[in-house]
Amino acid sequence: HTIQAIANLADPALCPQLRHSLSIDTVSKILNQRGGADLAKIKSFFVALGLDLEEDDHISAKAQGLNKHQLDQLDQPPSSPLSNPAHPKLPEPCQKGIWIPNLRCRQVWGRDDFSKKLLNRLNDSQESILSLCGRAGYGKTEVACKVARAAIEQGLFTDVLWVKARDTEFLDGVISQPEREEAVSWQQVSQELAHQLNGCSTERLHQWVKEEKRLIILDNAETAQLEEILPKLNAMLNPSRVLLTSRFQTNVAYVGLVDIPPLDDRYARQLLQCEARYKKVPALREALQANSTQLQQIYDLSCGAPLALHFIVGRILDDGALEPVLSALEQASGDVEKIYEFSLKTAWQRIQEVTKEILCYMGDADAGVTWKELSGAGQIQKSDWEVAQRELKRWYLIEETKDSKGKQRYNVHPWVRRSLRGGLVGGWKRSLQALEKMAMWKYDLGSFNSLNPSENCDN
Repeated sequence: HTIQAIANLADPALCPQLRHSLSIDTVSKILNQRGGADLAKIKSFFVALGLDLEEDDHISAKAQGLNKHQLDQLDQPPSSPLSNPAHPKLPEPCQKGIWIPNLRCRQVWGRDDFSKKLLNRLNDSQESILSLCGRAGYGKTEVACKVARAAIEQGLFTDVLWVKARDTEFLDGVISQPEREEAVSWQQVSQELAHQLNGCSTERLHQWVKEEKRLIILDNAETAQLEEILPKLNAMLNPSRVLLTSRFQTNVAYVGLVDIPPLDDRYARQLLQCEARYKKVPALREALQANSTQLQQIYDLSCGAPLALHFIVGRILDDGALEPVLSALEQASGDVEKIYEFSLKTAWQRIQEVTKEILCYMGDADAGVTWKELSGAGQIQKSDWEVAQRELKRWYLIEETKDSKGKQRYNVHPWVRRSLRGGLVGGWKRSLQALEKMAMWKYDLGSFNSLNPSENCDN
């Protein structure tokens, strides 16, 4: 009823200052902090509630990728014509590399040489766009981060612009139609790039990208409207370059494809040694010291995917022995997705209910959550959060990062988020009462009952 009441309020016929009406689905997405609701509709959401949209009321542009510039554009009058259109004023210089996200893991193993080769190809090749392809869990985003930072440190590119397309669910390897309609568009990408160029106009974006050699990274590119985006990007490149990360190959003639390789066994062993020490996993440490054939089994089962190796370590830690884990995973040998699914399902069976609730809450958020949000909007008790943290860290289901303002955020791996949203485990959904509590905390509302008395009934 709360969601319907808000949707009813957001009617341009009743509120002339509104630019857009809101569907029940859009209201739910905004309250859930999920991607897919454009900023014009978010603006309408706030107007409907009689609120002002402030910077802290939306996810930062660096974390979410497509917000602040669009928000600024909603309130700014059309810019006046430039005094000399042939030579527009360039954006003021700013700190380099601020749009590159922080790494999700403590250390990236075995990607130094590959990252160097990829950067050299971006710098020297005639190919303006490269697509780093591979299945989930092989570290495409981490490689892109390493390439981006090295590009600036070595002075090969003036700066790096980073746009993160949204995490989304797949059905039989294809984005469902409702999700496809919400895929990141060229308009969104161009607005975000313009924002990162210190707020230049989208009309001048083409010239400013050509002005200096910049590296543009589009992360999770499979969830963007590439058929629209790539031709427009390609037209403005040289000397700038584009790097895509994608689970699928892009069949466009001018896009060079680069497959991300699995870790070789030497680096997989180093990863296991590090995690065995860090997590204190005696069974794994013994196997590493004995150089047993079980290590080769672990590597073969993981298919050289860092995410799979971490999941296997978590399972060994929980079981307290190596052999049962290897036996249980044998049925998934050769299919890394099955390893992921088996690991998540096993963890789900063993974690407490409060941990499941917190995990699903985090899965609903596109850019992670803070403890303040968990305690306020999620109504999570400190003692429950401490239990959940221990369990989620044990199973490698939680990541700790800092957002653009330096605040501690807790996030999940994109594969875990997609699996939670796709219903692989649980099927936990927030009730309308929980959504109301979240909105009351987030937007400092006393009650929704006064918003529309006619909706205050028990239908």
